[in-house]
Amino acid sequence: MKKKIVATLLTAVMAAGALAGCAQKVDPNASTEASKDEATQETTKEETTQDGATEEQATSEEKTIEPCEIEFWHGMSNTQEEVLTQLTNDFNSNNEYGITVTLVNQGSYGDLSQKLQASAAADGLPDMAQAYNNWLNPYIDKVVDLTNFVETDFDNYDDIIEAYRNECSEFGFIHALPFNKSTYVMFYNKTVLDELGFEAPKTWDDLTTIGKAYVEKYGEPAWGVDDLAGFVEASLRQNGEGYVDETGALFNTDGGLETMTYIMDLYNNGYARLVGEDKYFSNVLSAQSMLGYIGSSTGASYITVDGWEMGVCPVPSNKESAAYCAGTNLVMFTQDANKQLAAWEYMKWLTSEEATVTWATGTGYLPVRTSAYESSDYQNFMASDVTATAAYEQSDAFFTSLASYDASNDVRTAVAAKMEELILDETAPQDALDALVEEINAQF
Repeated sequence: MKKKIVATLLTAVMAAGALAGCAQKVDPNASTEASKDEATQETTKEETTQDGATEEQATSEEKTIEPCEIEFWHGMSNTQEEVLTQLTNDFNSNNEYGITVTLVNQGSYGDLSQKLQASAAADGLPDMAQAYNNWLNPYIDKVVDLTNFVETDFDNYDDIIEAYRNECSEFGFIHALPFNKSTYVMFYNKTVLDELGFEAPKTWDDLTTIGKAYVEKYGEPAWGVDDLAGFVEASLRQNGEGYVDETGALFNTDGGLETMTYIMDLYNNGYARLVGEDKYFSNVLSAQSMLGYIGSSTGASYITVDGWEMGVCPVPSNKESAAYCAGTNLVMFTQDANKQLAAWEYMKWLTSEEATVTWATGTGYLPVRTSAYESSDYQNFMASDVTATAAYEQSDAFFTSLASYDASNDVRTAVAAKMEELILDETAPQDALDALVEEINAQF
C-alpha cells in the first residue's frame, strides 16, 4: 500500500469526492443548503479543470491520508463474516495511514436494505456498505462517484470481471466495486446420471431428454430451479432475447414464446418441480429425491453427499451461453474528503488479487478478478472443488440483471410469484407468456 499520495492524485480523488463525489456533485464541506445551491449552479471552465479539480486545489504540496475510522455496514454471517473480519483485521494492521475499518453487521440482507434506506432518508448513511444495485435507486444521489478514483488510483480495472464492471457502472458512473459474487450452476447426482447413461446436461434439449428418462425410471421430477425470476431472464438471454428495461417487458416475441414453451414444458410434463414444503432444493438433492437443480454456487455447502457422488456443471443453454450472477457490491457514501480516500484504500484491498482469492476460497463466493481466477492458489483450489470449476467454465457468460430502473425490485418479486402461479396452474406456454408480460408491465 502506498505511503503518500501526491497532490495531483489527491486533486483528482478529492475532486471526485468533494466536488464530483456524489451524483449531484455536492461539496461535502459546505452546509446542506449551500451544497444544494452550488449543485445547481453552472461550473465554468475557468473554475474547474477537466477532471473536476479546481485550479486552487492543483498545488504541488504533498498530502497524506489522515488517520480515521471507517464504518462498513454488511450482512455477512457465519464463515463469511469470519473471513471478512480476517481481511479487515489484516487491512487495519497493515495499512500505513492509521485507517481503522469498523465492521457493523446489520443482520440479513433484508435488514441491511431497510436500514440503508431509512438512513438515507435521515442523512445518516454509513461511510460504506454492501448493497445491491436495485437498493440504490431511491438514494443514488448519495452514492459517491468512484470514476476518478478508478482512473487515477486503481492498479488494473480491466482485470475486474467484465460483467461486474458493467454492473458497477449501471447508473452512468462507477458507483461501486464488486464484492461477494456468486453465479448459478447446476448441481446434480452424478451417480444416478451415470446409471441413466447420460453426461452432464449442456443444452435445453439435454434437460428435456434427461428429465424424461429420469421420470420414466424413478417416477419423480428430475429438475428444480432455486430462482424462478433469474431462470426466466437467463433462459431468455440464452435464446437471444431481451428481458426487461425501463419501458417494460421486451420478450413478447416469437423468441419469447419459444423460451416460455421450453420452461413451461419442463414443468407441465413433470420433468421439473417447484420446491414447495422442502424449502430448499439442497434438501431434496441431499435426500436423493431429484436428479439436480440450478442454484447459487454458494449453496454447495448446504448439500449433504452420503453414498453418492455430486456433479456440478455450467447452466445448460441454447443459442447463447448466459449465466446469472448475484451478490452485492461495495458502495461508498461518506462525503468527507479524507474518509473517501481512506475508504478507497479499503475498497482496493478487498478487491485486490490477494484478498479476493482469500475471500473466494474461504467462503465459496467467486473471485472478482481474472488474475485471481488464474492465480496458482485459486487454480489449486479449483482442482479439488467442482463448484468453483463449473463457475469458472462459464465466466465468459456471466451477466447481471439490469437494476437501474425504479421498478426493478418490484419486477423481480412479481416475476417469481407469477411464474409459480403459472406453473401450479399448468398454464399453456402462450397464455403463460401473455400473463407474464402483463404482470411485468403492471409494475411500471
